[in-house]
Amino acid sequence: MMSESQMDVYKVAQEFSLGDDFTYGVNVKLRGRSGIEHKFDLILTSKDDERNKIAVLQDVSEDLISDIMEFNAIARDCGIQLKAIAIDRELNKSEMNLAKVCNIAVVKKNYDSTTNSILGVKKFDEDVGRLIRKGGVYMISGGPGTGKTAVCSQFLAEGARVGERGMIILTDRQGRNFISQVETFSNGFKNYYSNGAIEVLEISDRIMKLKSGVTNEYKSMIGYIRTVTNQLKTLVAEFDVTRLVIDPVTPLIIPDNDFLHLFFRSISIPTTYTLVTSGIGKNDNSAFGLEQYFVSGLIKLDNDPSDSEIKRASIIKMNGGEHNSNPFLFKISTKGIVPYNEDDSSKAGPLFNQVIL
Repeated sequence: MMSESQMDVYKVAQEFSLGDDFTYGVNVKLRGRSGIEHKFDLILTSKDDERNKIAVLQDVSEDLISDIMEFNAIARDCGIQLKAIAIDRELNKSEMNLAKVCNIAVVKKNYDSTTNSILGVKKFDEDVGRLIRKGGVYMISGGPGTGKTAVCSQFLAEGARVGERGMIILTDRQGRNFISQVETFSNGFKNYYSNGAIEVLEISDRIMKLKSGVTNEYKSMIGYIRTVTNQLKTLVAEFDVTRLVIDPVTPLIIPDNDFLHLFFRSISIPTTYTLVTSGIGKNDNSAFGLEQYFVSGLIKLDNDPSDSEIKRASIIKMNGGEHNSNPFLFKISTKGIVPYNEDDSSKAGPLFNQVIL
């Protein structure tokens, strides 16, 4: 399990769009231009340029105004221009104004359980965040190249960012191929995977052999489903997983109403968000045209007719309340899933840099 300091690291890295290209140290001592040695709670350093450092204040007192002024002063003495405060409460107006004047980013330290951050993309999370719940099984469907893998990786990375462990079960590809694909995104997946916050597993041939022996008899279906889901639930419990992905789910299922009802009910885990992916087939919503009737929600991905680089996420079904029927338009960038009109070139950081001779 990641420590609190490690969680702050990845939140700060995301705030400053560092991706995976950084190192960090805790309780780092640096000597300033004044000759005085200062200690910083956390320092992130770019791998591309070691002079590019981000100082982070984690331990704050009740007098945050004084803490900000002192932190800003020692950062300036050490020539550090990028600064952040990791804090577990909202800042009041005076504190926020001072942080802005000192060009200090404010990063929430703890995850707010009232906010269901699914992808960490505001518009998307506003549309579905209040509807996607633990204990439900939600399907992401779409043709090749529509963003299913990107959505899965960002769902897991965002979960890790807010302190939730994730797991993905790959059923049609090798784990190393999946990792090499998603580690190009700067959403932190690579670091979370390396630190054990995300587990990547491959399906074994044994399950395929078990499936080949399934008949339409109820007992046969139950035996297969129990074998699969019991092992799945054991892994979820062993790794303390709260975000689970099966990508894709199609190789594990049989296009039969009774089977699908039993299967999706069995992989519903009360403590876990479960996301499954599917290609599209008969009715253009899922591989077999039946799955959507047995899941808690279905989000279909496709390419915008006017521009293949623009993707659309349309909510076809979502239990639990009303939902926005207008498609969420997005693109797949180096950051992962971003709104289609977001400017990739924008980076967090100061507009004005101090000149030091």
